Amino acid sequence: MNFPRPKHRNTGPPPRPVGPKQTPPETTEHPHPDLNGTYAAVVGLVLTALLANGKLPSDLARASSVGTLLSLGLSVAADLRAGGPRNLIRADLMAILAFYFLTLFEFLFPQPNFNTMIDIQTASTALLAVDLGFFGLLVGRHFLHPKRQPFSHTLTYEIPAFWVAVIFFSCILIGYFHMIIAVDFNVAEMIRWFMEPRFSQPWQRGRLGDWKALLVELGLFIYLIPPLAGIMIARRNRYSAFTIIVVCGGLLFTFFYGFTNGTRNVFASYLVTFLIAYSFALPFARQKELIGLCIACAMVMVFSTYYMLQFRDVGFRNYINGNYTPQYSDNRTLFVDYNLYAICRLVDVFPRKKDYLGWEIPYQALIRPIPRAIWAGKPEGLSTSIEDALGARGETIAASFVGEAYMSGGMAVVLITGLIFGALTGWWNFLASSRNSELGILIYASGFFATVISMRSLFVFTTALLPTVAALIIGTYAVRILSAQAQRLLARASRRNASQRRPSPPPRR
Repeated sequence: MNFPRPKHRNTGPPPRPVGPKQTPPETTEHPHPDLNGTYAAVVGLVLTALLANGKLPSDLARASSVGTLLSLGLSVAADLRAGGPRNLIRADLMAILAFYFLTLFEFLFPQPNFNTMIDIQTASTALLAVDLGFFGLLVGRHFLHPKRQPFSHTLTYEIPAFWVAVIFFSCILIGYFHMIIAVDFNVAEMIRWFMEPRFSQPWQRGRLGDWKALLVELGLFIYLIPPLAGIMIARRNRYSAFTIIVVCGGLLFTFFYGFTNGTRNVFASYLVTFLIAYSFALPFARQKELIGLCIACAMVMVFSTYYMLQFRDVGFRNYINGNYTPQYSDNRTLFVDYNLYAICRLVDVFPRKKDYLGWEIPYQALIRPIPRAIWAGKPEGLSTSIEDALGARGETIAASFVGEAYMSGGMAVVLITGLIFGALTGWWNFLASSRNSELGILIYASGFFATVISMRSLFVFTTALLPTVAALIIGTYAVRILSAQAQRLLARASRRNASQRRPSPPPRR
């Protein structure tokens, strides 16, 4: 039997098979540390403290740095397995990595001069204090588990892209305002001062501060520029090309300021907050873009760790022109901050030579953000500073939060401080959510500035929180205004619709 053939035959190749659509991995609402990973890291720390040994202080420090790194690696691997790469973008993990970088990272490389600076018994005691700090950060992050996301209405309320751009440019104007005033609104002169030695700029505040210091404190808004830029660049489809170009220019200007300033923890905070905001704002389909950016930021951080130390005291301009005398000609293969050496000296001084400072240290940390223009009788500092204890007046020495906590009350206070920092950073993770708006991403990412910088010194913790607090207060106020405006528009629209649906009166006869 003959059947009629169709007039149009499909002679093309069969369609290409389409793979399954790429979807984000299933994770919990908030990034969280894996409990089993914490157990493994704690066991590793204990074994490191018990088994690490060496004939020289540098050998002991290297054994401790390797053992601690492997222990933290177990925790990171468990976190990665539990929630994927985005589960690693957490405040507690960033604090732990920053603390490791400041105290032990440099001892992965030979440090022969360390052997002539300290004895092995003091180094062993200092490493025990560092281990207690890690223990507190690891365990404390599991303490607080809020039932719902804090500040959820502010963090999840979508705001127009226009307002995000307004906030970005406002932060630039406010943050650099005290600098541009100090140079009579001469931008070229301001950039020239960027490249001079640290603390020589005309906008530097005095040691005790005055009413002008209030303007200098507005410079903290600069720390909101990198996370805002990260959000806008990651979601660049919401903004015009001109806006993105200007945002990139403002970001590069801020990075240039942070780099030429010579303060490595500040520059690291810029990179970290930019990367955190970018990663949370980036759609899942563009994860390869995030991997490339992470590699680039890591390379920039390694590069800056070395070169910023070379020119921070002589100025970037003198360094690139060769108009300086090298100050660091020792045998260290890598130098970060030598916080471990400062901790060694402190455990040797307290309490054998000087009494513990007790509540003086947390009190000074709490009152630090209060301007002297408001509180004229504000205490000028510690009765015994780190520099006084180490016989290094006129210098600025960092001993990390472990060294400062040890000055306050010994090993017990070190453990308590680590647990408090761990609890706070663990609680901050609950502000992260896939439902967060761009404002919510900004607030969450800006908190990483305080997380990173407070590992170097707990005195700056309260001050470093000010940009985040400002973003939270301004954001809450803006959300309230926008929400009220939206309700008025909805009410007006509903009245208009009701009047249109109202039946017309019957015609008169």
